[in-house]
Formats: sequence, C-alpha cells, structure tokens
Amino acid sequence: MIDGEGFIRALAEKAPTYREDFMTIAEQLEARGEARGYQLGRRDGVNEGEKNASRKIAQQLLANGAGRNLIKIATGLSDSEIDKL
Repeated sequence: MIDGEGFIRALAEKAPTYREDFMTIAEQLEARGEARGYQLGRRDGVNEGEKNASRKIAQQLLANGAGRNLIKIATGLSDSEIDKL
C-alpha cells in the first residue's frame, strides 16, 4: 500500500515551488476521504451515535414501564435490539 501522505511530502520536498499546490491536493484528497467516511457511516441511515441515543431512551422507557410497541415506535429499535437491553 502506498503512503499517500508520505508521497505528497516527498513531492513537495523535491519541488518546493509547488509545495502549496501539493498541499492543496492533499487537502482535497483529505476532504474526499472525510466525505466518503461520512457517507459510509450514514449508509444504513442511522449512525452509531443515534443508535446509542435510541438505546438509552429505550432503556429509560423500559425502566419506567412503557410498552414495547411504544418503545419500538419512539426509538426505531427492533425487537431483538430491545431484547438485548
């Protein structure tokens, strides 16, 4: 596997007049990577932080005697996810 950051740094060292251009390219690649990571995280429609919040709410509802169907509607959790709580 190629070390992209190292490659950009090596190019910048060999051609110092283009250092700013290389860094701009590196920043663009980094932004693309961040965007791809965000898309992958959202691929299933719910990120892990939202899932954790839903689990916490479900636990609180269960502890206060809420019905299972209400918990499913309020949190979007499945029966198996609720069973794990």
